[in-house]
Amino acid sequence: MKRLFLAASVALMAYAVSARGRWLEKTHDFGVIAEEGGTVYCDFRLVNTGSEPMAIIDVRANCGCTRPEYSTDPIAPGDTAVIRVGYAPEGRPGQFAKKVNVDCDIEPLRSTLTISGTVVGSEATLKARFPFECDRARLRARNIPFGQVLRGETKGQYLECINASSDTLRPRVEQVPKYVTAIVEPSVVPPGERFAVATVINTGKADTWGDLDGSMLLYPDKSSAEPFEIGISAVVAEDFSKLTPQQMQEAPVISVSDMALDLERLPRNSAPLTRTFTITNAGKSPLIIRRITSSDPAVEVSLKDMRVKPGKTVKGEVKVDPAKVVNPRLLNARITITANAPGQPVSTLRVVAELVD
Repeated sequence: MKRLFLAASVALMAYAVSARGRWLEKTHDFGVIAEEGGTVYCDFRLVNTGSEPMAIIDVRANCGCTRPEYSTDPIAPGDTAVIRVGYAPEGRPGQFAKKVNVDCDIEPLRSTLTISGTVVGSEATLKARFPFECDRARLRARNIPFGQVLRGETKGQYLECINASSDTLRPRVEQVPKYVTAIVEPSVVPPGERFAVATVINTGKADTWGDLDGSMLLYPDKSSAEPFEIGISAVVAEDFSKLTPQQMQEAPVISVSDMALDLERLPRNSAPLTRTFTITNAGKSPLIIRRITSSDPAVEVSLKDMRVKPGKTVKGEVKVDPAKVVNPRLLNARITITANAPGQPVSTLRVVAELVD
């Protein structure tokens, strides 16, 4: 048995020495290709440098967009086998790097081939994935929403963009609000490649409560004359996590008399009108209205007193100017009330009406 095992081992070693293969190339860079151009191809060559025939057993790509073509016929000593690899760029704008694993009946049993490149997307694909145009760049969205951020805390967010041109771009941002830090990564963007506007908001520098709206300008390149305005939005909330159970029990409780002011049918040419609502403190500590505002140009809101004692009520006034309603048929404005009430730090009052001639 030992002699048989030894003989088999010697035979395998001899075969390993006599059967050898050498790749003439294991990587291929397609460079910049157009999506509309369809599938692109490249060849990888494997030379049998041994004294025995060899064969390719299997070739597999790590993505359905990459298709290898090959033969399993034996490769005689000194001959060359060709594996053709095709990449389909349809619907795949931006950079790509794909692996192709090749299994042979020699050592090493597996080799890895790599294809790479950058796809310049078609107009249809870019519009679907990056619908907002900014000169030679396109953006995934036109604003960066941070959602709720506690007062004094920071939060990061980014906006994905793409170079939709055949030129290298050097994008930059300007007129960034003082409470936002923004950079463009990478700072140099080759044709067809993606970049991001990375931002961090610091609400401690915002000096406000509730809805926070701002904007900054994106220039896709140094030579760009027309920038793109990117909106920035957040809701600055108070941090109640450190209150004790006793403090929570004694905290203020806000109660708004109306959740909606329905003005019903409102003639567009009518004079401005006013409606009132009340805010009651049903808690045991003073209620502080941090901020009360509406972003609708047709609505103005004011409050008699921003501090409400326990058990007391204050009156608010809403003034609506029909001539300033943006929608020709409907008013649907939001009034946001931010207060130091842990159970309901943000309250919303709607102002609605149907505009008629």
